[in-house]
Amino acid sequence: MKIIDIAFKDLTRSFRSAFAIGMMVVAPLMLTGLIYFAFGSMTSGDVSMTAIKVGVVNADQLPPESVLDAPIGDNIRSMFFDESVESWITASDYPDETSARTAVDRQEIGVAVMIPQNFTERYLSGEQDVQVLIVSDPTLSIGPAVVEDMVTMMVDAVAGGGVAIQTVMERLEANGIQPDSSQFPSWIERYGNWYRDFQRDLFHHPDKAALVLVAPPAGDAQTTAPLAQMMGLTMAGQMIFFAFFTGGNSMMSILREEEEGTLARLFTTPTSRTSILTGKFMAVFLTVILQGLVLMVAGRLAFGIQWGSPGSVVLALIAQVVAASGLGILLISFVKSTKQGGPVLGGGLTILGMLGGLFTMNIPGGMPEAFNAIGNFIPQGWVLKGWRLALDGAAAGELLLPFMVTVAMGIVMFSIGVVMFRRRFA
Repeated sequence: MKIIDIAFKDLTRSFRSAFAIGMMVVAPLMLTGLIYFAFGSMTSGDVSMTAIKVGVVNADQLPPESVLDAPIGDNIRSMFFDESVESWITASDYPDETSARTAVDRQEIGVAVMIPQNFTERYLSGEQDVQVLIVSDPTLSIGPAVVEDMVTMMVDAVAGGGVAIQTVMERLEANGIQPDSSQFPSWIERYGNWYRDFQRDLFHHPDKAALVLVAPPAGDAQTTAPLAQMMGLTMAGQMIFFAFFTGGNSMMSILREEEEGTLARLFTTPTSRTSILTGKFMAVFLTVILQGLVLMVAGRLAFGIQWGSPGSVVLALIAQVVAASGLGILLISFVKSTKQGGPVLGGGLTILGMLGGLFTMNIPGGMPEAFNAIGNFIPQGWVLKGWRLALDGAAAGELLLPFMVTVAMGIVMFSIGVVMFRRRFA
């Protein structure tokens, strides 16, 4: 009974501290929330592009005696009026550059595409400085990039057509056949139709693309959107990091009481020192458990995180509690005062968290492979492995290895810490 009383006293003291509450609950939720709201436009699952308003100034003309049926400028213009893009591009014609620039300045349109006079003639003659001018609203980023890619695609198509015709002519000449220039327009038309259809299939019918990449699901339960996965990993990383901090900070109570003199008076009571230390160790475990439960519920309600199947979540949480409590007790057993405890917890746990991958799990490629290997020797790394599996919908059986390794690490660290404290207060 004395053990429970001591544990409850320390637990109550921890949750009465504004600093402790801030580090246990508020900080991880705020850091996760910043990332959540930074990607707020994607949280609904609607990743459709905002309509782009494009103004086109087409001053291009077909040069005399050209083999083309229409100037390149007409082809560039027609892209923005094509029915295949009308759902996300609204195009308008403008008579000159001045009116188009004015429309951009007034934000009537987001992007202005200006095709210069004699663009076709100059481009086909090989001039290097001929170009289509694109003017955009400086507050936009995606729209102008898309328009630029479309123009580049069309100009590349013209260049590709030239290469195709040259290849056909060389093949004919190699076979002793004299090319007929009257056939050039039909060749260009056939190439243009093929290229146009290819681009439409590529961007509007991905199943017809030359190469289709499909990411395999992590499991049958893998139905969450990429953003939801990212938020789950982010919240798990924050929860793990602050759980280890809570484990150490909760054990700091024994140092505070030692400095305040209350621990010495407690040792003079009939309660054995073993019971006193056991009660304080129990308080650490209970604090970390409550913190984990609160953060999981908050993550589910605030960010819609699906933590996984009940069995997997239980194993991941138990492993986190045992490892965080064990490491916290071990670290504080080497600390002589509360002044030393702050730097040890702050610096030591931050370094271990980085090496364990808590801050890089959402970065493509993450940390170098050498650092990833270090995570196999750090409890934070194994706790993260468990939560990754749980978030991916893995069954409880798949978490047995990270669970056993993490719990074993926690027990070893806890045992060493207990021995150190008993020697210290013998």
